[in-house]
This record gives sequence, structure tokens and C-alpha cells, in this order.
Amino acid sequence: MDIKLHKQAATTPKIRAEIQAAPAHISDSELAHQFIVTDSTIRRWRYRVAWCG
Repeated sequence: MDIKLHKQAATTPKIRAEIQAAPAHISDSELAHQFIVTDSTIRRWRYRVAWCG
């Protein structure tokens, strides 16, 4: 599967799935540190519901 991400993309679909599957007891800051992204990126992907359209 060929995934096309823009140049500034910090996460791949695999990383996004890992963020969403992370247990609630792990803080956004801890995940941000683990994936080398900002806290706002973690919040964006952690609480986003998969869109089926």
C-alpha cells in the first residue's frame, strides 16, 4: 500500500493507531515524548474518532 503524506506529516497511520490504542493511564506528554511529536498532535489523534464516509 502506497501512503502519500505531506512533507510536514509527523505521524503515519501506524503511529496514529498506536496513539489511539494507548492506555488511558499514559499521559499525552508521555506519548508525545515517546513518538517525538507535540502534545497537541497526541490530543489530535488520541481523541479523534475514525471517520467512515
